[in-house]
Amino acid sequence: MSCLAVSIRVAAPVAVLFVTLGMTVPPAPGTGSSSQQRQAFLYAAACEGDAGASTRAGFPDASNTGVPPGTQLTDYTGPMTIETPGTVIEGKIITGQLNVAAPDVVIKNCVVKFDGWWGIQAENGKNITVKNCKFIGPGYGAESNAAILGAGTFIGNDISKSENGIVLSGGSSVVKGNYIHDLEAAGEPHYDGISVQGGQNGVLIEGNTIDSRQTSNIIIKSDFGSINDVRVNNNLMIGDAGYAIYSYGGVNGYSTTGIKITNNHIEKGHWNYYAVQNSDTTFSGNIEYPKNKAPRPREVTPDNPLPSACGGADTQP
Repeated sequence: MSCLAVSIRVAAPVAVLFVTLGMTVPPAPGTGSSSQQRQAFLYAAACEGDAGASTRAGFPDASNTGVPPGTQLTDYTGPMTIETPGTVIEGKIITGQLNVAAPDVVIKNCVVKFDGWWGIQAENGKNITVKNCKFIGPGYGAESNAAILGAGTFIGNDISKSENGIVLSGGSSVVKGNYIHDLEAAGEPHYDGISVQGGQNGVLIEGNTIDSRQTSNIIIKSDFGSINDVRVNNNLMIGDAGYAIYSYGGVNGYSTTGIKITNNHIEKGHWNYYAVQNSDTTFSGNIEYPKNKAPRPREVTPDNPLPSACGGADTQP
């Protein structure tokens, strides 16, 4: 029986954290007095041959996201820029980019077909809700950015055929139960499933399926402002991303703090699982999702090493 193990170390703020299978990383200086504090390891192991169901079960897919079955859809004929606070758009087929410039707008049970930069562009709106919608971008036929740009509540959406899935603008947001997949765009795209790139404070990203390709499943990077309090919990991150998760601070002088990566099922990216630099990021409970396997993942710690049948624990001093 062979074993796959992930060793995760939270390094000093100026270091880059690269997490890979079977890789040992030198201890970061000044991270604690005890050996356990210096190591700060989280191991995630999945032994081939263990019984267990695929971890895809229970995560969002095409069967449980997007427009609910039986919904009666009609063409949207309203304005393509929403300026009335509290507007509700429901059960519509929206063709083209919908701009939201008012607070508390709700868009639910809709199909959004777009062939330009955005599906819904709500950078100038506040507290937008987008729920149970299906987004279809232009794919390789045109350059695009994302299905959704904005801050608010984004739940149960099926997103495909754009460069990125959801790009969060400033403030707080909840991104939950979405299925982001088949990202495609013309030009020279850098695909990201969910982007958190400055000005956010209080973000929950939970229970999503993000099937991405390069660059990432989730990118947290302070390009346009400081970022604080982002929780990434219990997501399924698969595909062929460069890294599953980026968490970068110190970009353009802005900080990234209070990032918590917990209880996720993560497939190794092309380069590795995580890239973390100058960011206050903690990890716990994350387990590997190996391609084409249905393992029973287990989390182990320095105090609870891998079973000997799996080859023993990492014995790094």
